[in-house]
Amino acid sequence: MAFFESIWQWILDLFGSFDQFLKETINYDQLVLDFYQNVVAPLPEWMKILGTLALVVVLVFGIFSIAKKLLKLAIFIAVILLIIVLARTLLS
Repeated sequence: MAFFESIWQWILDLFGSFDQFLKETINYDQLVLDFYQNVVAPLPEWMKILGTLALVVVLVFGIFSIAKKLLKLAIFIAVILLIIVLARTLLS
């Protein structure tokens, strides 16, 4: 068991050091805060509201589009499975 625990600890250390490397290299949190302070905060309030509404509309239509495609995929898979089941029953 100690062998597996040492392997597990090595994997955790590997991802921990990778995470620390990304934090030091990219510093994503500071990039987002700087973007907000430099780009979004100076905008007038009406532009922020319109931008938020536009973002919500894009997200809603995107979710509907994905749902439609998933429904078509489910119907397609169901038809293929139905054809396979009917073929097996008719050929037996």
